[in-house]
Amino acid sequence: MSTALEHALAAINGANADPIHAAKCRGLMHGYDARWKDAGWETLSVEEVFHLPVINPETGAASRTFTQAGKYDGIAEHSGRVCLIEHKTTSDDIADPASHYWKRLTIDSQVSAYVLANWQNGRKLDGTLYDVVKKPGIRPKAIPKADLKAIASFGTYFGTKVPPDVLNNIIVHGQTDECPALYGFRLASDCIENPNKYFQRRMVPRLDNEVSEYAQELWDVGKTILEARANNRHYRNSGACMQWGSPCEYLSICCGEDSVESDRWQKPENVHSELPILDKSGGRSVLTNSRIKTFQTCRRKHYFRHELGIRKYDEEEKEALVFGSLWHLALENWWSFFMKGTEDVHSDEAPAVNAAAGAEA
Repeated sequence: MSTALEHALAAINGANADPIHAAKCRGLMHGYDARWKDAGWETLSVEEVFHLPVINPETGAASRTFTQAGKYDGIAEHSGRVCLIEHKTTSDDIADPASHYWKRLTIDSQVSAYVLANWQNGRKLDGTLYDVVKKPGIRPKAIPKADLKAIASFGTYFGTKVPPDVLNNIIVHGQTDECPALYGFRLASDCIENPNKYFQRRMVPRLDNEVSEYAQELWDVGKTILEARANNRHYRNSGACMQWGSPCEYLSICCGEDSVESDRWQKPENVHSELPILDKSGGRSVLTNSRIKTFQTCRRKHYFRHELGIRKYDEEEKEALVFGSLWHLALENWWSFFMKGTEDVHSDEAPAVNAAAGAEA
């Protein structure tokens, strides 16, 4: 019989990802599985895309310009309650239920957007489960001498059997630094020993009046975008130029060093890279939660990204996004294992990874 952990590890191992990112995800997944595998959730859907009209709450009429779209991380059921599942990773403290991180999530617009979409589709959710993982501060390091002796004597590192090639590098070639596999073993051990530090879940409710309020906000944002289009007024917010400690990708255009016509920029077919193409405009008439947040942060950035739809040719994915994508893939496969009605399928499956692949984790 295969397991949810094996499914997740197979996805990580097959992603051809950076070895350190892969080891980090494997280590976290061992802790995540130990923490939540017996929590009793049944998965109804994963990565479900929705595409719906934007409705005027006052008249019930649909917008002639915009639709709304997004992708749920998951919908799952527990004790008869159907809930939205939202996966998040953060560097913030999540162990304290009174932390600012959890306070912000209580008003997160993404929850409101997705609850509204389910409502429009005739599915009244009982809540939203925020499934949060703290990014590990642990990094690869030199192996202490005592641990090197233990590896040579017992062939294990933090309770996990060391693969033969790694063991050979240590004993024969004198390797003294953690390779990705050994780093993953140490991280897995820390995650399993300190689950409250790394893994927390909270149920976030949305009252009917809160969902109705968001529906009005969605309609109003659409109107404001149309006004900006009509008047060609896409003003800048200089306070967002260095958000998250790095320059906005469009800063060079805004400060006059570059232009939208230069050969540094491309126009992808779809302005919403996380979604399939949903309309003839390439997504320019589709409102998503990320698009709305961009518009609220800086209208000029919104204009470049979602109206013109330009991206840099040489734009590299940030490390946090690369790790986040890989972790999201692992979670998708882990939750898919608990899909309602698939118990008999799993019992007949061959394991998703063999013993050697599992040892890499």
